[in-house]
Amino acid sequence: MCNERPWWKRPLRVIQTNLQVLDTPRMDEARIAAQIEDLGANVLVVNVGGIYAWYPTALPFHTVNPCLPKDHDLLEALLAACHARGIRVIARFDFSKASDRTYQMRPQWFARSADGSPQVVGAMRPGNWDLLYTTCINSGYRNAELAAPALREALGRYDLDGVFFNAPHAPNCHCEACKAKYLALYGAPLPDDEAQWDPGWKSRCLYDNIGLLRKAIRETRDVPVILYYGIASDNLYERLATCDMICAEPQDVLSLGWKEIPQSFKPALCIRLGRSEPTAPPPFGIIHSCPGMDWRHVGLPPAEYLYWMSQVPANGGYIWHSITGIPDTIGDKRILECVRTINTQIRTVEGCMDGARSRAPVALLWDMHADDLSKAFGGQMTAPANGWAEAMLSTQIPFDVLLPEQVASGRLAEYRVAVLPTVPRDAAVLSALEAFVAKGGRVVAECSRPLDARPAELLGLAPGGQVSEYLQASYLRFAPGAEDLRRDLGPTPLLPHRGRTLYAQPRDARTLCTLVPPFAPMEAVGAPPERASLPVPETDLPLLTLRQAGEGCAAAVLFPLSAMLSELKLHDHELLVRNLLTALLGDALDIRLAQPLRGIQLMDYQGPGGRVIHVVNGVGQRPLSQNLPLQVELVLRWEKGAAPRVRGLLCGEPEVRLEGGELRIRTAPVQTWEVLTVEA
Repeated sequence: MCNERPWWKRPLRVIQTNLQVLDTPRMDEARIAAQIEDLGANVLVVNVGGIYAWYPTALPFHTVNPCLPKDHDLLEALLAACHARGIRVIARFDFSKASDRTYQMRPQWFARSADGSPQVVGAMRPGNWDLLYTTCINSGYRNAELAAPALREALGRYDLDGVFFNAPHAPNCHCEACKAKYLALYGAPLPDDEAQWDPGWKSRCLYDNIGLLRKAIRETRDVPVILYYGIASDNLYERLATCDMICAEPQDVLSLGWKEIPQSFKPALCIRLGRSEPTAPPPFGIIHSCPGMDWRHVGLPPAEYLYWMSQVPANGGYIWHSITGIPDTIGDKRILECVRTINTQIRTVEGCMDGARSRAPVALLWDMHADDLSKAFGGQMTAPANGWAEAMLSTQIPFDVLLPEQVASGRLAEYRVAVLPTVPRDAAVLSALEAFVAKGGRVVAECSRPLDARPAELLGLAPGGQVSEYLQASYLRFAPGAEDLRRDLGPTPLLPHRGRTLYAQPRDARTLCTLVPPFAPMEAVGAPPERASLPVPETDLPLLTLRQAGEGCAAAVLFPLSAMLSELKLHDHELLVRNLLTALLGDALDIRLAQPLRGIQLMDYQGPGGRVIHVVNGVGQRPLSQNLPLQVELVLRWEKGAAPRVRGLLCGEPEVRLEGGELRIRTAPVQTWEVLTVEA
């Protein structure tokens, strides 16, 4: 039908076979298509061009896979076999590198270090391989002289359904083309020190490059273009301007060692950021099967792998499995069983999630260009929003991620509370926050530097302030009347405190927590205990304040709470966040766990047929060696009369009871992921 949605705007389950050229003779196209279908995917991503052409290209300098069969066209046969089974095929292109033979013929296409030398990749790699050189994003290879013609050739010859650019970002390049472009854009020479580069430089290079390539694609075939977005430093809107769908790649790189284990919520946060623009299709979450590219020929522990993958659909994204090779060349068959398991579950629930929207009452501002402040507090470098995200996930506070552009455009009206990990300086964002509070919204802002006049007025504090030295052996004390903040903390007046604190003066804000200064320097905290008493047990120096503004209010956190949450992971601090947000949310928070449980993620949606609630179980020490089945009790405020029908789509029927205006739902044992539907 003419009004039917394009295939790429329907629920998708993707498998990417990262093909190895030496495995080419083992590729049976009909068998591969049958295996992809058996694994539950409806999209296959295959190598087509770039480093190697997986078809007989006529373009000079487009290196052909030397193992391609001579008697038939492998790509054409694979497309026919997949299309016969209703499987779409996306072409993977990687123009980030090229062979040393191309470098010898066209050295001007390649990236240069500051000393002018080319950038060689894997020079010591064993095997009879060509050397690979990094290409420059502003060169002819990645633009009009090779990449654009290769796209036109492949899309003109084959019935491909889409294009995905692997490794599309700009390398650190000091070639003459980059120097000229930088000077034209910024009116200054390209600095030798890459830390001095304009923060928008590499994103702009990618924007220009993909814009040119997308034009070449559109002129040849009307297919969607898929592009990475980065959670740490990328410009989401520049990516959306040059593609149709976006993908993130939250790798679970266990090979870095236990002390560097990726944050447990990484896939959830990546997908929430990708979902922040409501006009874009749901983002893809690319999950690599391996515990690190150095171990790409084995799989993640199955329990860890299932937990990592389940966060993608539970947070509203499309799963994209990245595996090394085809099913017949994968030695670790546990990978395939995990892929089949999660795809079967996704197929069960994707209908109720198609078109679903988040019911989260909290917006977490994610400013990719905010100063990275955590190191100022003596900790590791982490994004300022990470600690807040982790605390809300650990205490099951549903939240969405918003960018400053979205706040400025009025999106805050959809939420009750806005969490600001840093105080914004942009005038449009500040105006939106002021209007939000004036209309009854609530703001929580972590303040790390002396305050300018506008944010100070919003928070009810005097402008300015003084940042302290790094405080240790110090405490947070609850002020009288702040009992709501102490819920589930027990009879303690103090919580641990650490880091550089902003000494600020309240004007029309109430102090909820105060500072207890250090009782000793660090070398003396343990001995002698006879001198461990607090010399100043109470001060009027605020750590947490609240300003009422009509129906709205604004809370100021004057210490590095986000960094403490990321680095210390003390449950007391997580409960402080939960209690603060719960108090601000009031009746807007109508769902909770009967008892907060770290390791459980809770996502809440309004689907086309009713409410859809996801529970992801990651309880246990990571990397998970086994999934521990748990029954989880959810409490929903219910004022609609009789109890609704509640179904468990993955784990079995839940126990449901209605008690005094609350609907209590006790799930069947959740091994990794459960989806509940609540039909009014």
